[in-house]
Amino acid sequence: MFKWLSLIVGFLYIAFGIFIVAYKYLGIVESNIAYALGVLLIAYGIFRFVRAIIALKNDN
Repeated sequence: MFKWLSLIVGFLYIAFGIFIVAYKYLGIVESNIAYALGVLLIAYGIFRFVRAIIALKNDN
């Protein structure tokens, strides 16, 4: 169950990072910082997603 949840959360990090990069506007935060935050969230989401896939493959 935790591995599937990790897969979903990884996807959500990627989606939120893409949203931030696409709009580059978070209100108070400047666009450069929003872009950096978006890229960081995408990278972390990919890391979690790949780690969850590896854990699911090793489980079987």
